[in-house]
Amino acid sequence: MLKAIATRMKRSLKWKFVTLIVTILVFTVSAIGFFSYNQTMRSVGKDIDRLSNQILTQANLNLDRYYTEYETIFLLLGSSLEFREWLQSSGGDKITSTTVRYYERIKENYLNRVFLQYPEVLSVTIYNPNGMEQHFTNGTTLSAQYSLRNEPFLLDSGKYEKVKFIPRLSDYYTDKSNHKVEKPVLTLFKQFYNGYVTMDISLTPSQNIMSQIDIASGSEAAVIDSAGMIIHHSDSGEVMNTMDERIIKQVADRPKGTVYDKRSKDLIVYQTIERTEWKILAIIPYKKIAGSIYYVRGVTIVISLSALIISVILTYWASSSIVRRIAKLRHAMVITQVKNNFTIRADVDGNDEVTDLSLSFNNLLGHLEQSIHDLAETRVQQHQAVISALQSQINSHFLYNTLETINSMALIAGKPNIGHVAVALSRMLRYTSDYKDRVVTLKDEMKHAEDYLAIMKVRFGDEVAFAFNIPEDLHGAGCPKAVLQPLVENCIKHTRETTAESVTIQIEADVAGGNRLRLKVSDDGQGFADQTLSRLNAEAAAGRRFTYDYKGVGLSNLIYRLHMLYAEEAEIRFGNRAAGGAFVEIGLPLRMANNGMEIEGERDEQNFDRR
Repeated sequence: MLKAIATRMKRSLKWKFVTLIVTILVFTVSAIGFFSYNQTMRSVGKDIDRLSNQILTQANLNLDRYYTEYETIFLLLGSSLEFREWLQSSGGDKITSTTVRYYERIKENYLNRVFLQYPEVLSVTIYNPNGMEQHFTNGTTLSAQYSLRNEPFLLDSGKYEKVKFIPRLSDYYTDKSNHKVEKPVLTLFKQFYNGYVTMDISLTPSQNIMSQIDIASGSEAAVIDSAGMIIHHSDSGEVMNTMDERIIKQVADRPKGTVYDKRSKDLIVYQTIERTEWKILAIIPYKKIAGSIYYVRGVTIVISLSALIISVILTYWASSSIVRRIAKLRHAMVITQVKNNFTIRADVDGNDEVTDLSLSFNNLLGHLEQSIHDLAETRVQQHQAVISALQSQINSHFLYNTLETINSMALIAGKPNIGHVAVALSRMLRYTSDYKDRVVTLKDEMKHAEDYLAIMKVRFGDEVAFAFNIPEDLHGAGCPKAVLQPLVENCIKHTRETTAESVTIQIEADVAGGNRLRLKVSDDGQGFADQTLSRLNAEAAAGRRFTYDYKGVGLSNLIYRLHMLYAEEAEIRFGNRAAGGAFVEIGLPLRMANNGMEIEGERDEQNFDRR
């Protein structure tokens, strides 16, 4: 099944195109989604970590401020003169008027202000190791059985160089019904001189600080001691409970940091409260942090899938339109190749590149069909030309024999001019009827032109004069056959035959630019008419651009032959002389004939003379 699908895709341009687009889209969307998701998760994680640390730092400062104030008032009491006097006056366990007086002085001079300014201070206890113990309460009632001497931390008092902060759940306070109630308190304890002082502080103010910490939905904030007991918690019901052992171990090693609990999938950010060495930490559910990211990820996936489906549909539609027309074009090509029929045309619809390709193919078929038609006609014309050439060869023998008869009769009758005309005409006919060579030597061209002029001299006498000015070293230069005679004929035709006036013709040749053969034929007649001159120069320019419309007569024939032989290397220019008359100037590449080239004019003349 998969192999068949793969084979179909290999043979189908449409499915290749669809697969390519889908692959590009899937790769692009996946790459963008993967990198953006990871980058967003890292950014959000850093932001949450930074925000959590800022909040914990602020809470840490506030708690430290509370603890500092409590420690300050505690130290002021323990180092006060009133407390020292009380210690000195309480030598035994009996209450005397002196101890009562100092008790009142401690309460009046110190504790009344403390209880008023810090209503969260629940009680203060002063204790003398001799057994004297007195309690000060602030709106609370201590149980009658309570005594500092029963506290376990009293035995370790010598170890405490600083104020000892002891969080605990007290059970020695009573309500109005004299029933014991449990209260979470923070007990400050220290030995001063030879006595002891404790202060119980309600956790309500510091608990309010923790309750205000709300980093994310479902997050928790807590303060724990080294044993893991929860001193403060954003949920007051958790106070004095024990924190999860796993969390205690994760935050125990460093004073602050961020850890990720893989089991509970929580982000834990923690700091150390320097004064107490407790840890303040925030526990943030990772799902809550990434909730918006998961939402964005889901929306991105939905949008990407929708875009992918729409892209596939549009790609399939576009490729079907293109491939359908390409299939039609391929079918037309196959039919053309198989049947060798150039009359078939591909269907053309649309206006895109495939349409242009179909139009080009149809045009190509049209040109091929026309070329085949033209080739067929050309071959017919070639056959006709061969037949005509064969016929003319047969006729030429009769013509040459007739001219020989005329020449013999003229010599017998004592009319040499008639013989000369017959010989000249015979040489001209032989020269022009030989189709083997298209390029001859300049000497042959001169001889051909001289034969024509010899006939014209017999016809017009001294009314036609001519002069050749061609250096002998250029006699071997190559030039097209029958290029000078038509120019000479044009001079006589448009002067003597038209105006009945005499004409002098100049035929010149020289080298221009070191490698160009320049031929020039001029006369002293009336010159070219302006309209004729413009037409001829336009035809010459068109011939160089290969846009020339061949007319096959006169100078147009000459222009066509020159550019067919030499392409853009041939130049022909028409003009009028300043002294009167017309000129035609031809420029050709200078190419000297090989030593083995035969001179057709001399060979023909010798053959004619032998006949």
